[in-house]
Amino acid sequence: MPPVDMPVPPGPQQGGGSISLATLIDYSLQRTHHELVVLSELLPRKTDMERKIEIFQFASRTRQLFVRLLALVKWATSATKVDKCTDICNFLEQQSMFFIDTADSLARLARDTLGNARLPSFSLPSAIDVLTTGTYPRLPTCIREKIVPPDPITPQEKKDTLHRLNQVIQYRLVSSELPPQMRKLRIEQGRVKFTVEHEFEVTLTLMGDSSTIPWRLLDIDILVEDHETGDGKSLVHSLQVNYIHRLAQTRLLDNDKPLHDLYRVLHSFCQALQLEVLNSQTQRLIKSRLGDSVRVEEYTLSRRLLVSYWRDQTKNCKSADPVIYKLSVHVCEEDDGKPLQITHFPPMSPEECTKVGLAIKSDQLSIEKLLMQTIEVRTYAKLRELSKEMQRYVSDKCEIRDMPAALHVPILSPCMPSEVLRIAIDVLRGTYLASVPAYNSLAIQEIEDCLNNDKRGFDKAISKLRLQLSLLRCEKSVQLLLAPCFHTLPIVNMAGHELEKLSKTRLFIGVPRQHYFYIVVELEEKIDTSVDFKYYFLQTKPCTIDGTEEVMGDDSVVKFFLKAEMFLPLHIHSITRGPVCKIFDDSPYTTLDSLSRKRKLYLGEGDEPDAKKIKGSPYFIPELTYLLASTEEKIPFIYLGQELNSHNISHQGIQIDGEGVCMALTILDFPNCKGCPEEVTKMLKELFLSCKFRILSRFRNWNVEFIFDKSPLESEHYKESGPSQRVYLNLDLNSDDYQKTVKDLLNEWNAIGNLFGLVQDFVDVYSDVRSGFQSVVKIKSYNYKKLVISYGQGLSCLVIVKWNGDDGLFHLSLGTNGQCSTGNPHVPVLTHLEKELNTSKNLSYLIQVLLETMAPMASMIKLNTLPVLGTSQIPKISMLTFTIVPQSSTHLRIIYRNIYCVDVHLRANKIVAVRDCSYSHFDNSSVVDALTPTPGLKAFLNMFVDETAIGGRSRRRSTTEDDNPPSPMDTMDIFSHPSTGSPATRPPKQDLASNFRFQNPMTPPSNPHTPASPGAARMPTGINPSPSTALMGAPSPSTLLTGESPGNPHLHVPSPSSLIAAPSPQSIGMHMQSPAASFMSPSGMVEGGSPYPGSNFAHPSPRNWPGSPSVVGSGPSPASYYGATSTTSPGHPALHSPQNQVLSPPSRILPKKSWAASIPTLLSHDAFDKMLTPGPLQAPVMLSPLERFLGCNILKRHFNKLIQMDQALTFIPCAEPGVIMFKAETLQFMVKLNMSTLQTLHMKVTPNPESADQWTTEETQIMEKYFDQKIACYPYKINALSSFTKIFNAPIRILKDFIQIMRLELMPDQNMKWSIRWCLTIPHDIQLQPQPGTPCVIVKAKVLIVIQLTRIGINLPPGKEAQSINIPLLYDLHYNTVNFFQYNDRGQNKQLTTPTAHAIMVMLTRFGDLHQNPNECALFPAIRELMTNLVLPM
Repeated sequence: MPPVDMPVPPGPQQGGGSISLATLIDYSLQRTHHELVVLSELLPRKTDMERKIEIFQFASRTRQLFVRLLALVKWATSATKVDKCTDICNFLEQQSMFFIDTADSLARLARDTLGNARLPSFSLPSAIDVLTTGTYPRLPTCIREKIVPPDPITPQEKKDTLHRLNQVIQYRLVSSELPPQMRKLRIEQGRVKFTVEHEFEVTLTLMGDSSTIPWRLLDIDILVEDHETGDGKSLVHSLQVNYIHRLAQTRLLDNDKPLHDLYRVLHSFCQALQLEVLNSQTQRLIKSRLGDSVRVEEYTLSRRLLVSYWRDQTKNCKSADPVIYKLSVHVCEEDDGKPLQITHFPPMSPEECTKVGLAIKSDQLSIEKLLMQTIEVRTYAKLRELSKEMQRYVSDKCEIRDMPAALHVPILSPCMPSEVLRIAIDVLRGTYLASVPAYNSLAIQEIEDCLNNDKRGFDKAISKLRLQLSLLRCEKSVQLLLAPCFHTLPIVNMAGHELEKLSKTRLFIGVPRQHYFYIVVELEEKIDTSVDFKYYFLQTKPCTIDGTEEVMGDDSVVKFFLKAEMFLPLHIHSITRGPVCKIFDDSPYTTLDSLSRKRKLYLGEGDEPDAKKIKGSPYFIPELTYLLASTEEKIPFIYLGQELNSHNISHQGIQIDGEGVCMALTILDFPNCKGCPEEVTKMLKELFLSCKFRILSRFRNWNVEFIFDKSPLESEHYKESGPSQRVYLNLDLNSDDYQKTVKDLLNEWNAIGNLFGLVQDFVDVYSDVRSGFQSVVKIKSYNYKKLVISYGQGLSCLVIVKWNGDDGLFHLSLGTNGQCSTGNPHVPVLTHLEKELNTSKNLSYLIQVLLETMAPMASMIKLNTLPVLGTSQIPKISMLTFTIVPQSSTHLRIIYRNIYCVDVHLRANKIVAVRDCSYSHFDNSSVVDALTPTPGLKAFLNMFVDETAIGGRSRRRSTTEDDNPPSPMDTMDIFSHPSTGSPATRPPKQDLASNFRFQNPMTPPSNPHTPASPGAARMPTGINPSPSTALMGAPSPSTLLTGESPGNPHLHVPSPSSLIAAPSPQSIGMHMQSPAASFMSPSGMVEGGSPYPGSNFAHPSPRNWPGSPSVVGSGPSPASYYGATSTTSPGHPALHSPQNQVLSPPSRILPKKSWAASIPTLLSHDAFDKMLTPGPLQAPVMLSPLERFLGCNILKRHFNKLIQMDQALTFIPCAEPGVIMFKAETLQFMVKLNMSTLQTLHMKVTPNPESADQWTTEETQIMEKYFDQKIACYPYKINALSSFTKIFNAPIRILKDFIQIMRLELMPDQNMKWSIRWCLTIPHDIQLQPQPGTPCVIVKAKVLIVIQLTRIGINLPPGKEAQSINIPLLYDLHYNTVNFFQYNDRGQNKQLTTPTAHAIMVMLTRFGDLHQNPNECALFPAIRELMTNLVLPM
């Protein structure tokens, strides 16, 4: 049970306080236990009867106690009620007490207080006096005298009295004798104040003007202070001040010289107090900081304080009578009026005592300052004595400076501040401390030990330190040269070697960047304390510890031992004082001058001016650095000269270049250039003047300088216009491989020779006015290493020709010059240009090709080659819009989205030949693998033909040539669709034309006698029909970059002239002429013209790229993919008819007829540029006409696939070529190109005759306009077209709602809050199972669409976009409800509902409850409700 608290009510209480029940039980148990213990001790002493009585009494008491305790415990269960009653009783008793106290107080007031509370008789006379006169004259005299004070004196009387008292005090002071220390006084206010600085201040006065009246002491103020530890408090207690006050007052009575006695008493007390302060400061210093270094030898109260310091100095002193330094502060015995005196042991000179002070200053009562001043004076004295001794070991003057004072001993001459031996005195111990700022070694410790002891071996220690500092100078002098320094080397053959004879003070310095070469520096001290430097050259080899293995292999263990080989002494005077290497002048300061100056300083014959300072820092040893630098530079030249001799290259050896600037090695003659005729090498050597090798110290490379005579080809560069031309090369300086340096030199020489031979042939053509090259190209630079030529419009393009010695070929680099908006257009054909140049070795031909192909190449680089996402059926796969695949420098292929390919031949006279690359050159009925014929290409190209520009060389298309080939397909595909069969099944043309608003095409129709697709009987025997193109995937661009393509430059393919005989342009009436034709071929260009004149040059067009979409030679035969090979013809397998083989694959065939696009179309450069230049047509997107045409063809191609796969759509036969007609349940559709431009695709929608009353003209026009502006536009998305065709399968009432959505997208309603856009593909921020970019229109039992709403009608700040949201909607046809679609994958929970989605769901639910019209489709009304009233949460 918890303890029961007994709250005590306020006020008087009858009972006691409360106690815890647990405490009460504890007390009861303790009491019982205590009584038991007492009984156990007392009962053995009693009788049996007494024991029984005691036990009975104990049991009775204990039983009663626990019975009461039990009753209390039972009572405690109802203690709350008792407590309430107790509180009530206490409150009533308290109120009763209040009543009783009130009654008692009233009775006491009536008996005691009110009995005496009577009014006296009124004093009428006094009242009359007060009321009439305002005074009280009848006040009793006794009261007046005791209470009313007398009238005070006036201020004037007070001022006169004090002035008189001041005169009395002045007279007394004048008439009496004053102590000299108490002359500082001030009289005011009838008192005089005497002040003794930093001791005391007393105030006296006189009680009368009689001369016998003694001085009265008013106040005493002790001015002694302890600034260090006093904390601003007084050092004398007030009781002590009162005692001194009484004592001093007694000395003023009955005394002839009272002021003298007063001063003596107070002065003696202040001096005793000062000594006590100094003693306490000393004790604190000993405990806190100084320790055993300071000791209080004697302290006599009020008399003397003796302190000893520098006590540790006696421990190191080995003499019998060590010197003990003491300081005594005592009271002057001769004159008590003097301040505390200071005495030093051993005695100081008078000058030194003056610096410390003969007496302590009361204002600076600090024993620490006194000790520091004394130690400072003692330090100067000891250092002056030591300076005289040190002058014997050095030549320059020793100085004492700095704070704390130190002796600066110049060990070297001249000596830098960081090399000075600095000897100081330890403040606490009094010992010598030696140090050198820039060095720390055992020699310094030896000097310090000698100074603190008997100074034996001091001269040897000084000499050792001087040599070590000289070695340090050597290390510091070479630290910026990257030269490692060693005091010892692991040399195994030291015994018996000359190195063993060197002194121990030596230094091994590695030659920078040269392994195992060292400069040895030996130091010796001369008689005049100067240091002599000796230098040696050491060559070593790595070896093992036994010295047997000298050659280190790549797989051997790293060896840490060296074997000394060549060891040569160096005469530094002759090396550094040559005619071109004089690094300093001889100093006029001779040895005799040094000895004379040293004698004067030692004898103390006055100071003399310092010796003439040497220019430069003495810390730097110029001869050592010059020796290292020259050694480092000579070693590579020596090895290089040996390597040149091994290659039979004559040279002049190492020479000093110019006026000692650097070293150089001059080459006299070079061997013949590899790959160059002897005539070219001879001409180059005639222009060759000199070649020198130098070393660039900053980059550590070989700098090779070629000097040639004036260049045969003049350039615009200002550095190449002089009488001579310098060519500089930088070669790697590798100390381990000089053979590579010579090889690189020969490669550069060969590069100069080969480029010179190429330029020498070009000079004659360029300088001839008939070639016309000087007006169209400029030589920007020719420096024998590279040739830079500018060409093109405004000379904005650059071509750089170099020779690469590694592969022995010419390399080209293309760039731009000046303000050029685009890059060099010839970059795609760079590899082919290099190959043609290396094959022909004709620079004139290269320039001619660049000039002839400049304009069409500039047009082709305008095409969009960036990868685009979402244009294919797999959205994640990006697809290149255009891919330019060069076949040669004048033959390129333009591939559009890996489906359509256009073959482009660049010809002379500003003519470009364009054809469909999917057709074979020799068999128009076969299609190149992986490519698709482009319908209508011939008609599109004819729109850009300029008859005046091409000069009537165009070829008219025959009436038997068709421009709209079908996709190659197999026999089953041909007969599986009877609607696309013979023309007999097609409806009359005039009936179809009456239903559509488009005009008939201007191109001639195909021959009606030619079937649209061949029958099985027309196919050659043994050839399997190819599968439908609908089942074939688009080829990857990687299949187009093989062979000689720039994308795969590693495959070497021989000239295609060895494989096939390509048809020459002459066969189709094309000619090419060049202004340089007479220089490239002796007999001129071949009539008819190929851009490759004569038979000397192979056609650069690679026809044998594996997997390439080449026109001919497009890779291995299709049979090779199935394991079959052809052995009937040496030509390319793809050029021949398939053979009857067992494993022959199906070939792609076309009907046996002439296809128009297979014949090249000749275009002028302007027309070709117009076809490829982006520009707006009907939309703001900048697209080229070719891209629009091919994009529309892709949509038409995919339209055929969609109609074939969709069972709800049916083909309608059409006689018009290139037109797609199909019908749905209630509508008919016709899709065709705009025949006026062939760049836009349009759709014509008409209702079926049986459903004409269900559709309005406005609805069909909305569908047509939506197709034109949203589907058949850039970027020509196939998946968007797939979604659009699925709309046609919807029931008519749903389709009408779809049309209303299209109408709102095309013509937004400004009265609504939101505008709408129909997302035909899945947006990226919608979490649906298909990936973003796939079709997102589903029309089945339920309809799924995605719309995008954008906020309109509000003014937004600049830079902020309007709020937009994508909403997936699910329409249930059975229940006629529209809901917010949430994707729920199997095994996963629904996605978390965002506040925006929740608001849309709530609004759609409310709309579903209100919309109760089952005859009206709820899809569009729900969307209209969202557009009108949707409010999204912030």
